[in-house]
Amino acid sequence: MSLTIRPTLRPVVWSNIDSHGKMKRREPSTSSDEEDYYDSPSRKRRKPLTQPMVYYPPQLTPSEKLWRDRCAFLYQRGYQLRPRYQPHWSPAVMGNGRHHHSGEDHIMQIVPQVLDAIRRQDGLVVCVKMISEVRKVHHIKITEFFSTRRMTSDTRNHVVPFYDCFADTYSPNIQFMVMPVLRRFDDPEFVVVSEVVDFISQALEGLVFLHENHVAHNNLIADHIMMDAKSIIPTGWHFVSHFCEPDGMTRVKPLERRNHPVRYYFVGFGNSCSFPPGKQPLVNHLGAEDEEVPELLSRKPYDPYKLDIYTLGNVFKRQLFQKYYSLDFIQDLLKYMHIEDFAQRPAADSILQAWYRIRSALDEDDLENTRLTKKEEAKKLFSSRLSTDKPSPSGSSRSTHSSNAGTRSDKRDISSILNN
Repeated sequence: MSLTIRPTLRPVVWSNIDSHGKMKRREPSTSSDEEDYYDSPSRKRRKPLTQPMVYYPPQLTPSEKLWRDRCAFLYQRGYQLRPRYQPHWSPAVMGNGRHHHSGEDHIMQIVPQVLDAIRRQDGLVVCVKMISEVRKVHHIKITEFFSTRRMTSDTRNHVVPFYDCFADTYSPNIQFMVMPVLRRFDDPEFVVVSEVVDFISQALEGLVFLHENHVAHNNLIADHIMMDAKSIIPTGWHFVSHFCEPDGMTRVKPLERRNHPVRYYFVGFGNSCSFPPGKQPLVNHLGAEDEEVPELLSRKPYDPYKLDIYTLGNVFKRQLFQKYYSLDFIQDLLKYMHIEDFAQRPAADSILQAWYRIRSALDEDDLENTRLTKKEEAKKLFSSRLSTDKPSPSGSSRSTHSSNAGTRSDKRDISSILNN
């Protein structure tokens, strides 16, 4: 039996005249099937069934391959990585049953230095940090020091807990540190004023405790203040997709902090420094990321303890005061923390006492019942209302236009709130 191979493309005929000026002769077709194939306009080509519409999941990035290559080593140390980083990983082609490209193992790593794992002895989800810079290895020593029994007994200790540390089996310059899985302090966002008051109190108490033990963070920005959110998200969350549960698809439903208290922690001690008692704490620029601190602009030696006060004040200013209404009572605190001359700037314990005086003058019931409103959302709502009040040329179309504009503005505001 002979098989006829159909060509995929038909030659394009630009002219019936050849190069000698004579009429071209068309060769007769040797196959009737070929004629039918080209002459039938209703016949459509079918795509091969083996070709997927979308190519999922994404390939491992170079940083992810580093974790995959150490999967067996970490397993021997007692930590099991997610399926995506197993040596013989086979992706879930159909995903989780709802979308063919939404399997948990399709979620890529974002921060190369950190990854989640399951501690085999008790099933606890932990964070494993890979430290490769030699100058940041002291991060482990500082965190381990504040996790001793004497330090953890003090409720003012807000340094991230230390679980374990060990050297890499492939590269001696790489160290692994194991910590709890945390979320950023404002994820999810604050709801009532009392939650902000509790956050400021914990942050200032933690800073005083840090300085009392002769350690300056030296880079206390918003990304280095985290929260243990297990009480408000009891279902847990995905390490990369924070808005989802561990399955990578189901949306988390956070509870309110005022009914389920949380604890805040300082992380990111890679630029921290320590001074013995009695030594003048002056250093040069060690990598602080907040560029608005006055002493960093001068490029002269500065006091890292006073730098912590200014940078923490910037966190309060940018993430709280400039973001929400009903927080005017922290204005005096911000002025106190933002004295430009670091030599005149008060110490952390003086800042904490000033905060206690401000907090004692507040009414607790008002703090619990006053809900926070974002300044940006209020401005959008105000501008949308102004647009609905504009008069139209004709009276008949004015009412219709205003009602339609009101409906559109309401929908736009609701969607903006849901997408935040």
